Amino acid sequence: MAGESLKIRKELETFKQSTAKLSNKINSVGELWRDEGYVSLQAQMSELAKKSRTVIEHGERACSSTEKFFTIAAEEV
Repeated sequence: MAGESLKIRKELETFKQSTAKLSNKINSVGELWRDEGYVSLQAQMSELAKKSRTVIEHGERACSSTEKFFTIAAEEV
């Protein structure tokens, strides 16, 4: 079922866009707002970005594995 992989890819794309939007908004605020609170927020955003990359990488591997599984399953039939 390539549909399952497609669903995961769509969710990953939504996640990527949301993460990028959040990061861009925080960076744009940073141009006006430089204090300890912003520095802390920026550090937390950096950590979130690292974790987001991990989620995206794992999601892409899940899609690839799902596609391979269904390709092999179709061959067995």
